[in-house]
Formats: sequence, C-alpha cells, structure tokens
Amino acid sequence: MAINYKKCPQCGSLNVVKILYGMPTHESFLLSEEGKIKLGGCCITDSDPEYFCKYCEYEWDKQEAINHAYNEIKGIKASVGGYFDGYYEVEIDFESRLLTWRHFSDYYEKTIRQSSLDRFVEALKIIDILNWKSKYIESGICDGTQWSIEIMRNRRNIKEYGDNKFPDEWAEFCRLIRRVSDRNFG
Repeated sequence: MAINYKKCPQCGSLNVVKILYGMPTHESFLLSEEGKIKLGGCCITDSDPEYFCKYCEYEWDKQEAINHAYNEIKGIKASVGGYFDGYYEVEIDFESRLLTWRHFSDYYEKTIRQSSLDRFVEALKIIDILNWKSKYIESGICDGTQWSIEIMRNRRNIKEYGDNKFPDEWAEFCRLIRRVSDRNFG
C-alpha cells in the first residue's frame, strides 16, 4: 500500500495522530493529554479532518492524502506480453507529458495534452493503482502473460508485476493505456 494516510501532506512528518470526534470518554481525555489522539469536538460534519500533524499542526482527511499521493506521481512505465506475442511497453513522463509506446520494432511517441493527463490520473485513482499488491503470481504455469508497472515518484518508486495473474482492475488499466496512447496494450 503506497498511500500513507498518516503522513502529513504539508510537511511530510509522520508525527501524526487521528482526530476523534463526538463526546469524549474519560479514556479519550487521557489519550489526548498523552498526545496519542486529538479531540475534534462534539459537532460532526461531512468535511471534518481525520488526521492532525503534531509538527506543523496541519489537519487533513483521507481524500486529501489520496490526492497528494497521486500528485506525487512523475511517470509510469508499463509492459505486458509473453514469449510468442512479444511485449507492449508504454512509458508516460508526467512532467514533459511525453508518451512512448513500443511493440517489437514498432515505436510511437506523442505529447499528450494536460487535460488528457489529468483525466488519466483521475482514472488511476478510481482503479486504486497505488494500492495494488506488489506481485500477482499464478503458480504452476510455465508460459503465459507477464506484466509490470513502475510508478515513478520523487521518493521511492513503486513496482508491481504479475505472472498469469492480474489485479481485478487490470482490464480497466489496459483500456486507460489504450485510450491515452491510441495504441493497443495487451
């Protein structure tokens, strides 16, 4: 899981506590005094922050953490294929918006519009790509289809791959790549 909800999106601190809403119990008061939670008050709304950074005092919710994690993506490399059909490879650099596509000796590149890239990132959120497992392996099959995805970020890159097994959202990911590249993928 690449989304750390308990990492401050403003300063990056991990010195974070959950915010507790509603009428606090005696135990809640003690936890608050120990700095293990923050009391958020008795009034509860749909837009209340869920986390509090003890370092910079910033407050946020899970959706803001998700948006922050996806905004940190600098690019994606993806490949899918097998021995007989070869591999489709796509690389998208989010900063230059340059997309490259390869299959055998076929090569294609284009600069994608910012609005297309924004829609692509929103679709990646929907398929929850940052929370896919790191590997999907179907044991007992010697041939078949292998795939890999590398998500580039400023910090640690995320690598996910599979061998004849796929995340539930794999077909939608392939459709997204086809849509943004105007080329076959998979």
